[in-house]
Amino acid sequence: MSRTLLDKILADSPAFHRGDTETTRIAKATETALKGPVLDNIAKRVPACYGIAEDLARLLFELVPEGSRTLETGAGISTLVFAMRKCRHIAVTPSSEEVANIREYAAKNLIPLEGVEFVIEPSDQYLPRSEAKDLEVVLIDGKHAFPWPIIDWFFTADKLKERGLLVLDDIEMSSVSILGEFLSEDPRWKLENAIPRRSLVFRKLSSSVHDVSWHMQPYITRRYGRKARLLNRLGLKRGF
Repeated sequence: MSRTLLDKILADSPAFHRGDTETTRIAKATETALKGPVLDNIAKRVPACYGIAEDLARLLFELVPEGSRTLETGAGISTLVFAMRKCRHIAVTPSSEEVANIREYAAKNLIPLEGVEFVIEPSDQYLPRSEAKDLEVVLIDGKHAFPWPIIDWFFTADKLKERGLLVLDDIEMSSVSILGEFLSEDPRWKLENAIPRRSLVFRKLSSSVHDVSWHMQPYITRRYGRKARLLNRLGLKRGF
């Protein structure tokens, strides 16, 4: 489907989301960093667009092979991009209301969703039993609380085929940036694209990435070499 339709979607910035998309309850003022109107809008379930930014939407439109097998945690504008690329796509979100809003917008704009399977369930419950395989693109953009981005990666990494693409969104959040740092140092992954302070795209270089020990992971060994162990004994742990 055309870039003109993508332009329309981005201009519309459709408000698929309501309230807090990461928990089923309203956070108390004493347990959240959100304040003022932002917290009020969440509590009042004011419609909002928490979708991917324009630059990532356009990048996905260019990178995702037409007709490919794909999966994302979260749903929104990205779901429409995968649909427009005619992917056999799985979108994992716990919100049935979110799915209904996406379906309604797609119908109004003649975006076919026949190839999209919506899994209305938390990703940490669905992904461990998912039988998806040979995925060509995985987008991690669901729950951002720690350690969910890492959980989403762990249960999709070996479902992604060798040479497939892994996309991380919202790397400005430490729960995601930790994963990005790990992958940037791991020889089983190659950083291919980056949207500064926003998104990273990695290519998987090995058929399996989990059959490893700690001493085979540079992210660990570079922080646990002889010098690191000495600093630890002296109580001078790096990063603390």
